[in-house]
Amino acid sequence: MAREYKDSGIEWIGQIPKEWSTERIKTIFSERSELSDSGSEELLSVSEYYGVASRKEKIDDGEFVSRAESLVGYKKCFKGDLVSNIMLAWKGSLGVTNTDGIVSPAYCVYKPSSRIYPEYYHYLFRTSLYTSIFRLYSKGIIDSRLRLYSPYFFGITTLIPPLSEQQKIAAYLDKVCGEVDEMIALQEQMIEELKAYKQSVITEAVTKGLNPDVPMKDSGIDWIGEIPEHWDVKKVKYIADNISKGNGITKEEVFIDGDVPCVRYGEIYSKYNGAFTQCFSLTKREIIQTPRYFYKGNLLFAGTGELVEEIGKNIVYLGEIPCLAGGDIIILAHYQEPSFLNYALNSFYAQTQKSRSKAKLKVVHISASEIGSIRVLLPPLFEQSSIASFLDAKCSDIDSLIAIKQQKIEELKEYKKSVIYEYVTGKKEVV
Repeated sequence: MAREYKDSGIEWIGQIPKEWSTERIKTIFSERSELSDSGSEELLSVSEYYGVASRKEKIDDGEFVSRAESLVGYKKCFKGDLVSNIMLAWKGSLGVTNTDGIVSPAYCVYKPSSRIYPEYYHYLFRTSLYTSIFRLYSKGIIDSRLRLYSPYFFGITTLIPPLSEQQKIAAYLDKVCGEVDEMIALQEQMIEELKAYKQSVITEAVTKGLNPDVPMKDSGIDWIGEIPEHWDVKKVKYIADNISKGNGITKEEVFIDGDVPCVRYGEIYSKYNGAFTQCFSLTKREIIQTPRYFYKGNLLFAGTGELVEEIGKNIVYLGEIPCLAGGDIIILAHYQEPSFLNYALNSFYAQTQKSRSKAKLKVVHISASEIGSIRVLLPPLFEQSSIASFLDAKCSDIDSLIAIKQQKIEELKEYKKSVIYEYVTGKKEVV
């Protein structure tokens, strides 16, 4: 028998199942104001990605659980409460906690009434239907200043299915989303394995070459071991024409109608990978007082990073038009085969040298002199070209496989969103 629907009376909600109702959020949630006297409770964090979880389980090694001197005065929350980061609720940064704990005083904590099953609202309030409304009701001039204060949150209309159906929907979504999350985790694991394989292929090629029968010699470097007999070991500064730093280029100085292509520091991580022939950004020549250009074949290094394993990431420019380098970028002009040198300086053996003595630093820096001191293995130029061509083809194949996995992840995420949306809004019924 087909499900019957009715008009909700709310334009942005539209049709809802006949047996469902709508009310203001204030009728099913009330705000908690209990504060911690000791600060000893479990500290929880709120995220648009996972909802509410233990803070210590979501931080990276070396990070602080909290930078506050004391957690006294933090807000208490209890299992089943809805916790909202009012600054980012419009991005989905809210959710129902499955454990007791404390959260930042800047967050809002809401106690559910006995009429509802809170896990249903965990799913409902994180859909695009509600995050768009949360944004509309948030107060602030710009996105970074938006706040969804309790009076406005309470004034929003919400769906109220029968309690038994709320429970069925939440249980069904727990099962389906758990299965999807497992599939996503498997794809992510395969991506990490492919990345590790790619790194091993690069390191093997730039330290041993392509001929397994070539005579070998001791490199004199513990973590490298033997290398082909006819290869040299040199510090980067001895193969460099110049090692220099770029100029500061802020995002405000990047223009659609700019006349000079440029690369800013953050783009090395976010937009470029390996070799590139064209810059993504444009600036204006007159705003740069002492322009620092890079040219075809030059390598660019990121001078600052948060992860030790990424410090000094390098890319190689193979385009024809001179470009400007932003601040915190180190430019290496050299007389080796560009792509080979780029692979060599991004390999495990070079990264080991870049990150030496930097493991405990919060923000990691690498200087032009430190890059100049990296020891690099150098075959003859013709062999560098052969190795670079081999790696271009091999890495392209691996990158294609990674892209397929990443596309699969995006499809799974979209599927998960659509399933949640269809069931929490009553478009589909759990049978």
